[in-house]
Amino acid sequence: MTENPYAPPKARIEEVPAQSARASKPFWVRFYLSPFGRTGRLFYWLFGFLPLALIGLGTGFFLSRVPDGTRYVLAVVLLLLWPQAVVIARRLHDLNRPGWFVVLFWTIPYALNDTHFPSGLGTAASFFCAVVLGAVPGTDGPNKYGDDPRRKSASG
Repeated sequence: MTENPYAPPKARIEEVPAQSARASKPFWVRFYLSPFGRTGRLFYWLFGFLPLALIGLGTGFFLSRVPDGTRYVLAVVLLLLWPQAVVIARRLHDLNRPGWFVVLFWTIPYALNDTHFPSGLGTAASFFCAVVLGAVPGTDGPNKYGDDPRRKSASG
């Protein structure tokens, strides 16, 4: 007798690996919207820092020449806020640091933009931190945030 194609699967729910649901999502959803896991230096530079920086610079350049461009810049900043936080948090996870450190990544530069400091010091500090974040190698092997992104995991 052949099996009924409409029968439920025989695997119990606890036997299905949790990562299979995450792995079924498209790359951009996992990379830009999901703060879980780790991001290595190469993906940080190619898909995180460079695209988001170019979008930010392009937006600032082109929309500053448009009447009421400030509204559009604010909209773009709000749209890019979550993806930027996710990319930085995943990079921090690769360094075995908690993702909430992204709050420090954003607040310290704003604190440096106080009137007692030279103009642009906060922006320069933020840029420097982003470059250092992409230059420091992550922890070797798995850590509490996931498998090493440089090595293929044993589970697949």
